[in-house]
Amino acid sequence: MEEDLGMASNVNIKIADVKKDIDNTYVKNLRKNISKIQRVLDQKIEQIVSKRLISGLPSIQGNDLAEIGVPDINSRLVSIAQTIAQNIRVKISGTKQISVSVIILEEDYSSVLSLPEAVYTYTSSKGNGILEWLKWILLGGSGTIIGGFDFSPLPSPFSRTGGGLMVVGGGWSIPPSLSGTATNNIFTKALENIEKDIQDLINQELKRILK
Repeated sequence: MEEDLGMASNVNIKIADVKKDIDNTYVKNLRKNISKIQRVLDQKIEQIVSKRLISGLPSIQGNDLAEIGVPDINSRLVSIAQTIAQNIRVKISGTKQISVSVIILEEDYSSVLSLPEAVYTYTSSKGNGILEWLKWILLGGSGTIIGGFDFSPLPSPFSRTGGGLMVVGGGWSIPPSLSGTATNNIFTKALENIEKDIQDLINQELKRILK
């Protein structure tokens, strides 16, 4: 069996055939159960991905929360993680040799960044604005995000989080604990080594269904 797990960067792995000595009975059984296999893998891989994402995401607190400036950022992250898990794509093909392709995250993160939770709309004394906070965290790296302003950690009643404000001068970057790139960010870290978990699940379920 060949398994292809795609995340923010393509990951291609091969694992041993579920059954090397293929016979006619096995092939017929596979064809008869393909819809059941699809349904079971969809459900159980979603569960694995959801659990890994939610348990592996950081809890953004303190100065990091104040700098990003999104008061409900942690509940937004949980909602986004659940949506990612619900939208994974599992494709099964082949007969004598089963190929399973699992796509968790698009390489450009377009589907994730288009979610309403991925941006934060705010109102200030200077008018309305939108913070593309998730894009900053996933793709911004250590570069300057906002030029001409920097974060001052002084408590202020005008702060959205109460922990500080942007002030004129310098340039602001994502806090190092949260900064990420397309191949190394809070989501890819939470999903690190998930390939083995999915491999084991696929082998287990195929052997159970096709026994």
